[in-house]
Amino acid sequence: MTGFTCGVWPARRRGQGLVAVVVDGDGHAQPPLVVGRGAEDAWALLAWLDASVGLDCELVVPDWLAKSDELARFALERGGAVWLVPAPILEAVHVVANLATGPPARTAAALARLPLAPALRAHLRRLTPPSRRQLPLL
Repeated sequence: MTGFTCGVWPARRRGQGLVAVVVDGDGHAQPPLVVGRGAEDAWALLAWLDASVGLDCELVVPDWLAKSDELARFALERGGAVWLVPAPILEAVHVVANLATGPPARTAAALARLPLAPALRAHLRRLTPPSRRQLPLL
């Protein structure tokens, strides 16, 4: 587990983009950042994370968002790690923390804190970039 994680959650209205919140190893959240949902916006968020907290910041995203948005794939291509939150864990955290009524930044911060809790970390899936020491066959 690195020193920083970044939870990402869709903004309240469709088309407004994504809300990203960086959390340090002690669970303290930084102010939220709102970015668009395009490829350029994903690269801009990753560049901002690299510049503000370093290359070892790990993304935490719902598994459905990782499948529908390019951000997770780009993070892996840059050499970063991505934590995927399965739907049942996401729903449980949403209910227990009463996140349905709060701003998207609260949900993004809650996602970023999930890998910090050993009991919850066991239920997340961590993706890491492929080894660069292995040569492609084709």
